[in-house]
Amino acid sequence: MKTTIVKLIGLTLIIAAMMMFLNRPSVFASTDCTFTINGNTMVLNGDCITDESILVSDGFTLDGNGYTITAVDPPAGHFTGAVITNVGTTASIKNVTVTTSGLSNVCDAGNNRLRGIMLEGASGTISHNTVIGINQGASGCQEGNAIEVRNAPFDGTHPNTMVVDVTHNNVVAYQKTGIVANGDVAVTIEHNAISASATQENLAANSVQLGYGALGSVTHNNIEGNQWMGTSDWAATAVLVYAAGEVEVSNNNIRGNSDIGLYIYADNGIYNNNRIFDEGADHPNSSYDYGLGNWGTNNIVTNNKVRGFDVPYDGDVDGNNKAIPGGPID
Repeated sequence: MKTTIVKLIGLTLIIAAMMMFLNRPSVFASTDCTFTINGNTMVLNGDCITDESILVSDGFTLDGNGYTITAVDPPAGHFTGAVITNVGTTASIKNVTVTTSGLSNVCDAGNNRLRGIMLEGASGTISHNTVIGINQGASGCQEGNAIEVRNAPFDGTHPNTMVVDVTHNNVVAYQKTGIVANGDVAVTIEHNAISASATQENLAANSVQLGYGALGSVTHNNIEGNQWMGTSDWAATAVLVYAAGEVEVSNNNIRGNSDIGLYIYADNGIYNNNRIFDEGADHPNSSYDYGLGNWGTNNIVTNNKVRGFDVPYDGDVDGNNKAIPGGPID
């Protein structure tokens, strides 16, 4: 009898331990995204949900095949990093919709910052994608970039420049930045549609940013701008060029309600034939209303058209630029 009781107690403890294991929250990330490998292309098989980053192997192209990848928080913790990113020095992403659902409003730094599609230390293309809702709700976290291209170093030197084309993408309702290129990269950003940030009341957002040594061009895009609605002395933009290398920003339609439509804090660039139109009433807290500000040196700023801003042009601006009469467009 004593032995039987001991065995029963032992069995009960084992069952209890198994139940505790089965019922505990999972601490492992998971995804139901599946792909068919066709040569060097990974083709998405259908709409899917993931709580971890989807990795594109070195030299591969992720073809979304028109389907949607939705990022969600894991059962324990919260989603971190990019929804889609590379693991080698060459990768491309095309034909996919990337979005999020119900992400926790938790601020992260470094590689854990939220992104939609990111190429880091890699050349390639990001084309014909829709990146929508890369945000954490009404968040002030300095993350939530829809498309990001980055490569160290970020000091303006170019020992190993990565070349990336970002073309024909639709970017909607991001958090911090729509399309951003930072560091030792040469980017072509063209024929994209970039809307305004979804969280303008809580951070100073930028629709397009080239910074910290980035080279390249921003041309033939439709870009909506942003306002900073807080009380501190910050400014939100449609296009921000900050400590970048030689860049060209030309032939863009820049609309929306920007604190600063085209913000230039870099040298030796070309800024030509952009249409920068202000739309709607400014927020009462807004301290800036500039169409184009050139606060760099040796920049060529010509043939731009600005309408609706309190200050159409500021800084070193000459050439055949035009301030079109009339207030903001309703």
